Amino acid sequence: MPSLFRLFGSGDRRRPTSRSRAYPQPAQGARRYERPEVGRADYQRTDFQRPERRRPEPQREVNWRRRGMVALSSLGMVAVFAGGVWLFRSDTLRVHVIDVGGVQVADPQAVAKASGAAGASMLTLNLDAAGREVAKLPAVKAAKVTRVWPRGVRIEVTEHQAWGYWQAGPQRLVIDETGRVLEQSRPPGSDAPTIVEVASQNTDGKSVAADADTVQLVNRLRTDGTFDRLNVKPTSYIFRRDRGLTVIVASGPAAVLGDSSNYEFKVRTWQALLDQVRAGTVPAVQAQAQPSGTPRTGQSAAMASEIDLRFGRNVVLR
Repeated sequence: MPSLFRLFGSGDRRRPTSRSRAYPQPAQGARRYERPEVGRADYQRTDFQRPERRRPEPQREVNWRRRGMVALSSLGMVAVFAGGVWLFRSDTLRVHVIDVGGVQVADPQAVAKASGAAGASMLTLNLDAAGREVAKLPAVKAAKVTRVWPRGVRIEVTEHQAWGYWQAGPQRLVIDETGRVLEQSRPPGSDAPTIVEVASQNTDGKSVAADADTVQLVNRLRTDGTFDRLNVKPTSYIFRRDRGLTVIVASGPAAVLGDSSNYEFKVRTWQALLDQVRAGTVPAVQAQAQPSGTPRTGQSAAMASEIDLRFGRNVVLR
């Protein structure tokens, strides 16, 4: 019986071992099979952009507490605004009481009406404007308006105080210390001076006006103690447009001061000449008439009747 090795292979094949049984080893080296290139397709790789993938945004958590606070704040602002409008339009904060003080001549009702405060809002009332309107009244010099919460106003009035009189012919005007003519005012004192304007062209009083410089000069003479130092007592004040103020005294020569310029020099010169006149060291002067045209009673021929101080060092005795 033919051997099985001969049927399936050559007779010189070695008997397989335990190792070769699992992995038979070829007798010859292995041949590499290469596939014939029948046709080869070249594939060109093209670059392309991949669509960008966006990450889904995380869902934010709703802050209901914050939204509630914003809503409450908005409602509060609306409520405050509505309340302010209601207070402005309602009668809760409107002026119902007007207290007027410091009036003796002015009418309190006229003062309250002039202020325009009745029925006005306490929140928007212009105090300065109300005071200016009250000061336009004839008897009022100044006014101060203040609020008195919740529904009142206080008006403190300063009235004009008369200082003296300015007389020109039949017209007698009431004036203050600045020479302002007052329509209504508190009356002047019992010793108020009267400045008489002579040789006035207008006797109807329509165009008569007090000279402010003369009024202030007389006020200074009366208040700074000049008459006490000179030991004279003024009896009248005469004013003329061409020569200014002349002060008539009870005993001694009159003094023509003119205006208020060189005030200190004029007063010192007046005092020195009065001392000389009283000592009898000045030349005798004949009695003359007063500037008003009437002769001075009791005038001595040995005494100067007038000292003209308008020309500086060139003092004139008459």
